Amino acid sequence: MFGKKLKILRKKLGITQATLAKKLGISPSTVGMYEQGRREPDSTMLIKIADLFDVSVDYLIDFKKAKKKYVKNVDEIADKIEYIIRNKEYLKNNKTTISTETINSIVKAVREGIHRAFEDKD
Repeated sequence: MFGKKLKILRKKLGITQATLAKKLGISPSTVGMYEQGRREPDSTMLIKIADLFDVSVDYLIDFKKAKKKYVKNVDEIADKIEYIIRNKEYLKNNKTTISTETINSIVKAVREGIHRAFEDKD
């Protein structure tokens, strides 16, 4: 999606990949890879591109799709946290006891907190 948007914006300005590359301080092949979806710009480059075309970074990266991907990664993190919490070896090593009910409450609170932090506020 980013690559298609970049190409459309570049063509609207009537500039070549080489000209865009020069304005951004990157190689023409990098611009080509961006447009083909074979490479993604870092955050600094995204800001440069957004400024150059006078659009938002959200517009360039389709924020809602990027957010869904990020939330998937957050779920993976929550899974790891749950594993750690449920792994009683750590608790045994510290001579701490904790009930299954308490563990379930902690896991639930962690998951809910993570998801609330990334809820769509639109």
